[in-house]
Amino acid sequence: MIDVVSHNPFSDPTAATLQDVLDGIRANELPGQRRRNILSGIRTLCKTVGKTPSQMPAHPGMLRRVIKRLHFEQCDLTRSRIANIKSDILFALKRLNLIHGARGYMATFSPEWQTLWDAAQNICDEARYASRLMHYCSAQGILPPDVDDSIAELLLRALVDESFVKNPRQKWKSILHAWNKLVDLVPEWPQTKLTVPNDRNDYTIPLERFPLQIQREIEAMVESWSGTDILDDAGPPTPLAPATIKTRILYLRQILSALVLQGRDIDEMVSIAQVVEIKAAKIVLRFYLKRSGGKPTSRTHGLAILIKTLAKHWVKVDDIHLDALKDLCKKVDPNIVGMTDKNRDRLRPFDDPRNVRLLLDFPARQVETVLRNKRVRRNDAIAVQIALAVEILLMAPMRANNLANLHIERHIQRTRAASGTVHIVIPGEETKNGDPLEYPLPPESVKLLDLYLQDFRPMLCSGVNPWLFPGAGDDAPKSAHTLGIQIKASVFKATGLEVNTHLFRHIAAKLYLDQNPGQYEIVRRHLGHRSMNSTVRFYAGMETASASRHFDDEILKLRDSLRKKSA
Repeated sequence: MIDVVSHNPFSDPTAATLQDVLDGIRANELPGQRRRNILSGIRTLCKTVGKTPSQMPAHPGMLRRVIKRLHFEQCDLTRSRIANIKSDILFALKRLNLIHGARGYMATFSPEWQTLWDAAQNICDEARYASRLMHYCSAQGILPPDVDDSIAELLLRALVDESFVKNPRQKWKSILHAWNKLVDLVPEWPQTKLTVPNDRNDYTIPLERFPLQIQREIEAMVESWSGTDILDDAGPPTPLAPATIKTRILYLRQILSALVLQGRDIDEMVSIAQVVEIKAAKIVLRFYLKRSGGKPTSRTHGLAILIKTLAKHWVKVDDIHLDALKDLCKKVDPNIVGMTDKNRDRLRPFDDPRNVRLLLDFPARQVETVLRNKRVRRNDAIAVQIALAVEILLMAPMRANNLANLHIERHIQRTRAASGTVHIVIPGEETKNGDPLEYPLPPESVKLLDLYLQDFRPMLCSGVNPWLFPGAGDDAPKSAHTLGIQIKASVFKATGLEVNTHLFRHIAAKLYLDQNPGQYEIVRRHLGHRSMNSTVRFYAGMETASASRHFDDEILKLRDSLRKKSA
């Protein structure tokens, strides 16, 4: 072991780089093959990510962000090579004391923990998920009765600082959930439940906690917005879509919550008129501007727009008051025209035909992998379910809520019982802009749909559940949030591509416009935009990359012809 005191980089792990690790490993007493593997692994990692060893911090928390993005489909490394690089670098960091106090997570169970492990094995499988905490406590000499939230925090810090676990906090929370289940299931288990934090930061206050007077006013507004009374002069010219009403209610809850969190007495919040006061509006907007680092966001702008809308159409303030609210709306407008830079960055990988093929082939490859299994399990059924969801998004790029809420009888329409055309039909009252959607599915998509319905969906729910993607219970669909997480994780695992549910709509537009420049009307109809302006605003210039490639091809042809003439 090297003397960490005499090597300055290692006395402060945060200052060390992979170049220091290279130098330290060369001077370390390691078997020759192990030393060569570590040195080769570090060089390979740096070459793959396009950095020198001196540019790479030698800290698991920093390296994790780089290593977890390595994917065999996106680099010239195999799965096993990536795993070996991670293992070798982690070994080197521990060997050079760049991870202070690191203990092996697979340390042998102490007698006390072994007793609990044996007891749990006869009852449930949850101990397997909590085993990392059990091994950690065994290595640290912590007895089962001593485990509490402070010990759990130590485990989290160890996962962050001492491991290459891809999502340490997510892994940690799953361990805590497993521990709490063991408390209920295993009589011998310590009876201390661990606190699982809510990372969604649900700071908003339920509307049910506000005074009854404002609750009734909100109910009246919702009834007016929905157009249930066609003779209501106070309602909008046309009824608002359910999705729009849902968003307004969420925004209103966020507005009211901000006022309470900034000092207003919740029991005194009795009227929407209090919300649209200039002073109140500024309190709300400052609260959310602070949360976004002082930068205007689309949400902050949306809150300002709603306050102005309520003031104009519900409270009916005077023109001076309304002009002041309009001015606030302008000040918090993020001025985002068209697609955000973040989404453009996410689309850039699809300038590469290989990545396009990986995504387009994902459903078929996912199903082929499942069908090769001799024994089909529930996880295989979920894999086919995700393959179908991606297939639908590729052919019928609908919004996440419409996808998650597809009803087998209401939305899946067949022209004949067998060998007919299959359409996905979504009525206008279920779409964001109120316009109906209809997508005929190609035969390949129908084949996958029928395979899922016949062989795999029955493994996921009872026969009475009517939803294409069933959730918990006999009459519940899988939530759009859960389905989106599963789609994103599955696509990344198979392809190395970062694709969320909504990005499929942008991908569909990009792929079509790459092949058919300027054909915005077809994109508008396919995506269900009511206005051509929306389509053009989002996708104008989407063909720039393909146009540049065509331009470069012509220049290269000219260069090649001139070279041949001068030869």
